[in-house]
Amino acid sequence: MAASLKVNGAVLATVAAIFLAAVLPSHASTTVDEPAANYKPAAPAPPPPASSYTPPPAVQPVVVVHGVIYCKSCKLRGYNSGMDASPLPNATVSLVCYGDEESGYRVLNQTSTAADRNGYFIVMVYDVDMFDRHTCRLYLRSSPTPLCARPSVPSNPKLGLTLVRDRAATAPRGSRGVYHARTALMYAPGAGGKCPPY
Repeated sequence: MAASLKVNGAVLATVAAIFLAAVLPSHASTTVDEPAANYKPAAPAPPPPASSYTPPPAVQPVVVVHGVIYCKSCKLRGYNSGMDASPLPNATVSLVCYGDEESGYRVLNQTSTAADRNGYFIVMVYDVDMFDRHTCRLYLRSSPTPLCARPSVPSNPKLGLTLVRDRAATAPRGSRGVYHARTALMYAPGAGGKCPPY
């Protein structure tokens, strides 16, 4: 009987050991789980880059008035045989815009500029609401040389030339129109009849 109890006790001890090994974590299982304890999650994906698109700056509306100032009967560089005239470098011109009859035709805007070495000038008018080709005029202001300083067109420097739309010119971005004088702006040689020494 005692021997049977010993055998049964040994069997029970073995069964209990197997049961506990199955239920309780063993040293071997913790070593298997250790890498999980050292696991570091991957860094989150970076956010998509902010859009690098920058909208273009707003285009400021502008009216362009341009042309060439000439010296009549001077066969210099750029001589135009049809006009019998040459471009007059560094001559100055003014664009003057007037109000209506109600305002007493007061001057709303006046801009002066000098011609380049080819006699070409350009005036940019940014107050487009003030501009009206019917009430704006171009005036000769000064010649760089007394040898060609007598106004020819217009013959009276107090008379401004009216403007017409220049449909052949390439308008810049934002342009509300490109204009030039109805006729050429022109000086003529003085009493001596000599041309500027360019």
